[in-house]
Amino acid sequence: MPVRKIRYYQYAIVMFMLALLAVIFLPTLLNTSPLVTAHINHLIMTLFGLGAVTIVYLDDRMIKQALYQSKQMKTVTLWLPILGQTIWYLVVLWIYLINLKDHALWTMTLPMLLFGMSFMMGSLGLLQRETLSIIVNDPMKKTTRRLNIMTVFLAIYALLFFGLTASWVYGLTIMVSVLIIADANWPALWAGWHREKSLDDLPAQGINFKDVRVIEKLHKVSTIVTEKRGVLTDDSVTVHSILSLDERYSDFDILGLATGLLALEPKSGLSQAIIKYAEDHTIFPSTASEPEIVFGAGVRGVVLNERFAVLSAAQTLAEGYIVDEEALATYKSLGNSVSYVVDKLQVIGVITFGDTLSKSLISLNDFFVKRHLSVKIASGDTVGATASLQKMMSSLTDIKADLTPDNKQAQLDEWLANKNTMFVTNQDNLPDDTDAITVAVNRPDLNADIHVEKITDLRKFWATADRLIQIDKKMLRWASLPVIILLLLAAGLGIFISPWLYISPIIAVIIRYVMSYMLRLQIKNKK
Repeated sequence: MPVRKIRYYQYAIVMFMLALLAVIFLPTLLNTSPLVTAHINHLIMTLFGLGAVTIVYLDDRMIKQALYQSKQMKTVTLWLPILGQTIWYLVVLWIYLINLKDHALWTMTLPMLLFGMSFMMGSLGLLQRETLSIIVNDPMKKTTRRLNIMTVFLAIYALLFFGLTASWVYGLTIMVSVLIIADANWPALWAGWHREKSLDDLPAQGINFKDVRVIEKLHKVSTIVTEKRGVLTDDSVTVHSILSLDERYSDFDILGLATGLLALEPKSGLSQAIIKYAEDHTIFPSTASEPEIVFGAGVRGVVLNERFAVLSAAQTLAEGYIVDEEALATYKSLGNSVSYVVDKLQVIGVITFGDTLSKSLISLNDFFVKRHLSVKIASGDTVGATASLQKMMSSLTDIKADLTPDNKQAQLDEWLANKNTMFVTNQDNLPDDTDAITVAVNRPDLNADIHVEKITDLRKFWATADRLIQIDKKMLRWASLPVIILLLLAAGLGIFISPWLYISPIIAVIIRYVMSYMLRLQIKNKK
């Protein structure tokens, strides 16, 4: 069960009210006087007790959330502020118990502690929503872990160095400053927001995906397995000829039969083309019924109580029909796709048709070549219908044509079993069990990893993947730099310039609040 969000702003108000109460009765800074001198027994311990109860309760809530975040995201930065605020409280209590009057610890009083805790809660509240909502990938997690480790290392260094050279109270004070001055999660939040912004821009470009993590695998893809028709070609199909091969039927009879049968599968490109062809020749389609779709190969139906079918050349041969091999070879040499009209016994007609290669095919091929992507195609079309693709696409390394639907699916399964493969389709043939990235072209109803309007949109998706890689590399590195500088300064490297800054946790927590606010403001303004 998710841990409910901590209401940091409410705790900030509580801390602020306790701070005002402490200001009234306790010195705000060491060697100063309180606003009101009250002779109340155990007043100091009561105020410390209220602060302790609040901090312990808050620590408990933050620890639970830290454990949840650690389990879900495998990295968390809440442990450092939990440790810092707890040590800060204990150091202040120690100072009061031993009545220390060191001028370097002016801000180490209960009122300033509570004011600082108020700023701390505010800084955590500013970025809590982003921390819990932004998807964190492996490079972001690694950056966060490294900054966490660096923070702990510098905190221990500060404790030992200043503890041994000055005093342990002084060392603990500097240690607190290191622990609370910065959040190791800032670079990940900044980079994560830019990643999400890049991904949010994709739907407006006609690209959608069901899982954002698919883009992380994109740079590993080396092979594109794609359909031909409607993906590498335009949607339109041109019918070249319809001929009768049986003296019982005229060419117009075959056209009427084919038009009626293909009307049973109205979504196919051939169906739309042949209906238009029939209209142009003022031929009315036959009335067909009892449709049986032969997936990827044609359609069967009943016309005038007799069973007919329109089948691809490969399916016609596979079912044992006798065809004129010489004529078929001629059709193929002309670059035509071929389907036959058959009855129960024999071939009675032939349809030759073709589709037009996409106008963007050259630029798409250049993109594949530049990306070192090899393209593979399995098709039920004739070899001649795919010959033009082989000439135009140098990225096309393997093409199988004249395949029956079963043979085509077997070939696809063989290719998709290989690693680092992407499958691009506009048909109902998505694989059930494969690690291949699936892309649906103009088919929003398919359960694919990525949906695009046309295959050329993949260039935009790859461009976004490149941008994300740059974010993971350059942006994370540059965003980490301010955090590293703050940690080094807090650890004491700038102590000869301004001792006040590096020995006072209250200054550190104000810096943390300002940095968190600036980061929140930048994210909000760019939404």
